[in-house]
Amino acid sequence: MNDGLQIYVIYFLIVFKMKKIILLFFTFLGICCCFSQEPPGSRDTVKILQSSVANSLPVKKDSVPARPKPTAGLYPNPAKNKVEIDIRGFDGGYVQVQLLNINGKVVREEKRLLFSGNEIIVFMFSESPGLYYLLVKQGMQMLKKKLVIQ
Repeated sequence: MNDGLQIYVIYFLIVFKMKKIILLFFTFLGICCCFSQEPPGSRDTVKILQSSVANSLPVKKDSVPARPKPTAGLYPNPAKNKVEIDIRGFDGGYVQVQLLNINGKVVREEKRLLFSGNEIIVFMFSESPGLYYLLVKQGMQMLKKKLVIQ
């Protein structure tokens, strides 16, 4: 047999087999998708159960859901040139971090982005030793912590 003809025959067999494999793959994929779907009407029973449970619970119409109070922890305290601020209870978005001296003057200020509102921020500074206040503000929420710098 001619070399060109052999290559053509081998190529034809490979392509023909690949078509069968691809056809079988998509058939199997279609079968799996059909079995993975919920049967019709199953969502309706879930909604009925959820609404009956929700209707049976006593609910105050004038109450607003309680929002967790923002908290922060400073590590290490006393610090030398950096502190880790463990923030909890804020919303995602920008927060303003300020370092104030004992007289209330802002000595360092940064704006940081929070993704989830519960994160750890590393705050670096080079201030003289003493007592300082660390302020974390976001909108109307404000948190104040004492910080001792060695």
